[in-house]
Amino acid sequence: MAPLIVAVQGELGSNSELAALEYFDGRTIDILPCYTFADLFAAVDQGHAQAAMAPVENSLAGSIHDVWNLLLDHHPRVAGEIRLRVVHCLIGLPGATLADVRRVRSHPQALAQCDEYLTALSGVTVEAAYDTAGAVQIIKSENQPQEAAIASAQAAADHGMQILARELSAADNFTRFLVLGEGVTSVGSLKSTVILEMEHTAAALPAVLGRLAARGIEVLKVETCKRIGRPWAYNVYLEFVGGTDGPAGQALAEIGEFVTRRQIVGTYATGVAAEPRLHRR
Repeated sequence: MAPLIVAVQGELGSNSELAALEYFDGRTIDILPCYTFADLFAAVDQGHAQAAMAPVENSLAGSIHDVWNLLLDHHPRVAGEIRLRVVHCLIGLPGATLADVRRVRSHPQALAQCDEYLTALSGVTVEAAYDTAGAVQIIKSENQPQEAAIASAQAAADHGMQILARELSAADNFTRFLVLGEGVTSVGSLKSTVILEMEHTAAALPAVLGRLAARGIEVLKVETCKRIGRPWAYNVYLEFVGGTDGPAGQALAEIGEFVTRRQIVGTYATGVAAEPRLHRR
């Protein structure tokens, strides 16, 4: 069987790649690195990849709104999900010490997740990069001992770099990924993800939730986010137990009067929490 091509945002050694390796454990996959989230969605749309790992939410930094907007615009098939524990490491050149570090680079999400640790470092500035593992590549190429990156232990091993500190997050750090395109067979309970566009959430959202409650639907997530470029419009990220047929389908039909747009992102098996492993290349 030919390897499954899986698109991830970032380079080899990124947390997205580690999530793909855990989700597709036991299956041969080839990773297709993508520079942006938009590139990741395009890779699936255009058939360059059969699957993709789309991070939608982090336990510390919250929802990744760029990905939610792309879910709304692209209508991909959602095959499953996985929650990966993220272990951020401070990575420097071989022989460097923590006292040498004057600038730390990483993906904005990683910087946000490690904000408390970074704030406590004296005399250190931070700089956003397009990817965690990509930041390790950058500091390796620049070869300056005062430069460091936040990334996985896998990224440090891949590039022969030194881990200066581990477990940089202040609390349990998990990122939830939706698997786009092709997935794996799962026997987990079903959940559904829906995005609603509403003009007056303060007035209409209680009515929407009331319709779901009246049908006995257990809501797992509800979050509002401003729809950029649309005056007074908000997206509502809604997740609930079960599929979108039966009582849930009836409730979704009833809320039409309260929303300007409704998109069912997908129904899929609830994912498990996974620990990242160090992989030999």
